Amino acid sequence: MLSVPRPWLVIAALSSGVFGCATVGGAKGRDLVTLRFAWPEQSTIRVMHTVDVRSDWSGRMTAQRRYAMRLGPGDEQGRRRLIIQDVEVTEAPFPAFVEPLATSIIDAQGEFQGIDPLEEGPGQDLLDALPVSPGKKAQMAKALTNGLEREARNRWDEWVGSWHGASFTPGMTHVVPMTMSVGTGRKKTEEVPAEERVRLDVGVPCSDAVPEPRCVKLKLVREPVGQTDETKGRYAHVELELVTDPATLLPYSSRIIRMDRVDWNGGKGEPDFHEAVNMEQHTFIHGVEGPPGQVATNAGMPRYHASP
Repeated sequence: MLSVPRPWLVIAALSSGVFGCATVGGAKGRDLVTLRFAWPEQSTIRVMHTVDVRSDWSGRMTAQRRYAMRLGPGDEQGRRRLIIQDVEVTEAPFPAFVEPLATSIIDAQGEFQGIDPLEEGPGQDLLDALPVSPGKKAQMAKALTNGLEREARNRWDEWVGSWHGASFTPGMTHVVPMTMSVGTGRKKTEEVPAEERVRLDVGVPCSDAVPEPRCVKLKLVREPVGQTDETKGRYAHVELELVTDPATLLPYSSRIIRMDRVDWNGGKGEPDFHEAVNMEQHTFIHGVEGPPGQVATNAGMPRYHASP
């Protein structure tokens, strides 16, 4: 049985709520695997971040950046700062992709506690360069701070915050009822009953550079109840695949894919279905100065690609 993790947050800000769980398949009697947060102080991680967006109305856009993360020493309360530095944007068709990355505050248990004030980071330099009134600048500063904190929290929950302390039986699928957002028109959505299916596999190579099978792979799939990728009509599908060290929750790769099929006519008249597939991947290299290698080729995308 799953020791239910905290609600998982993704870049699309999907709503979720955990009401209970069931288990499906897998071998009974296996030992539980409990995931622990134990990042060493002064951990340095190189990150390659790739976003690949495809739709049948606007084709394909990709964005890529690389940066370093460093987890500093604890303060009197045991809180540590996850500092982002050496950011290099190599491809950025999305305006949000060039926004600064905030320094996160993490407590001793691995819970996200917020971000450093904006005036202490690169976001302030961005605002100072804008020729706007002080009142407008204050509004923009608040909006930017809220956005940076939301992004930092979602990123941490994806890698660590949703999982630390959770226990899984390897090979078993744990089913959690919840809701998810499904498009009902070009700019309209509704919440529908959904299931989140979570499975943990052990003995997984951490990466090509670290082939020892000491990592685990967490795979989470969220779909509306009773639907699969074979479903006709409107549809949504979200999946997360995380390869991590169960003893520390130091991640080696994390990938989120969301697929949507939406009737742009909103159910009025002849259906006009359109598809989009969004993929976001982070690849991590620990304790080295060089950047990660290439990630997320076409083979990494699901078989239900949107047509270019």
